[in-house]
Amino acid sequence: MKIADIEIVELQNIPVTPPLFKQPVRAAVRILKVKTDNGLVGLSQFGGFMHSATTAFIQQDLAPFLKGQDPLENERLMHQMLWKYNTRAHAGVWNFAASAVDVALWDIKGKFYNAPVWRLLGGAQKSIPAYITFGLRAYNRDELAEAAKYWVAKGETRLKIQVGRSNIRGAMDPAGASGEHREDNPAEDESRLGAVRDAVGDAVELMADANCLMKLDAAVRWCKRFEPYNLMWFEEPIVHNDPHLLAQLRKQTSIPIAASQWENFFKLADLVKQDAVDFLNIHVLSVGGFTMGMKAAGLAHAFNLPVGNGDHFDIHLHAAVPNGWRAEIHVNNWLTANTVYKDLPGPVNGWITLTEKPGLGLELNEDVVKEYRVK
Repeated sequence: MKIADIEIVELQNIPVTPPLFKQPVRAAVRILKVKTDNGLVGLSQFGGFMHSATTAFIQQDLAPFLKGQDPLENERLMHQMLWKYNTRAHAGVWNFAASAVDVALWDIKGKFYNAPVWRLLGGAQKSIPAYITFGLRAYNRDELAEAAKYWVAKGETRLKIQVGRSNIRGAMDPAGASGEHREDNPAEDESRLGAVRDAVGDAVELMADANCLMKLDAAVRWCKRFEPYNLMWFEEPIVHNDPHLLAQLRKQTSIPIAASQWENFFKLADLVKQDAVDFLNIHVLSVGGFTMGMKAAGLAHAFNLPVGNGDHFDIHLHAAVPNGWRAEIHVNNWLTANTVYKDLPGPVNGWITLTEKPGLGLELNEDVVKEYRVK
């Protein structure tokens, strides 16, 4: 069996409607198909950012290199992609491209051996705990509390909200000019978190995510204001996921720290070595697919760290290893995935049960692909 072709399918303007939204938001997905000469097709998606550059790199460099290769030789291909195109182990475009390819190769391997990927990788646990990333910045304070109650009523008792989204003008701003140009007053985020805690009670597990937007001194202020609300973790509070600064923050707060969702394997290793995190959040679409994701999970296990975060691909990694601890159900991404794919396993009373279908168990909804595909 050999790799015969690689196809990229871009979907745009997919309508999804989160709870309490009056109008749908529009989502985009880039799907990767690795095709073999015996008819097996591995599916994956692009993660991270710079999708146009990732597309160009795959089409111009990786596809010609991969054609004619054995798709079952994941370790060899990952090693060769690293040393041929990324000898200094930078993150960015190479990482997102190689990760997408590797995930698709594991889908092929599962189909070839007629087994789900999570069993091929280790099969540690068939069902894993899940949490809902529901606390979108588009909600005002009252809507945020109502959305929290919506999910708890559905049996979901692990919830995450986004924080640190105001710029120095007081406007909601997910990116901002830089990590330094943020609002330094945590009062509004504390009031939003407090409204959610009041709405759902003490038994519900809450997490907060700042998406790498804070300076160290601001993160310390947020932590001090958040400590009374018994957070399970504060995710990516520090700009650039700086390991040294995260390690300093851990010494100044009782809130556990999580980080590393979009980082490559070598950045994850730095976070572990520098005692920067309590939870290592591995994402197979950025760490280097399942091949490097399993190495990162093993590294975390060696330091007694749980791993969490992710999406409908990452659940296979979490189920494969004994320290797989929390699977993320990000509302917008999950609604999009349930539009693009058929019969995805989803959270039921806070747990996801893995499929026994071969490979990743993904089947494209071809009607949706046809409707939203960019020609």
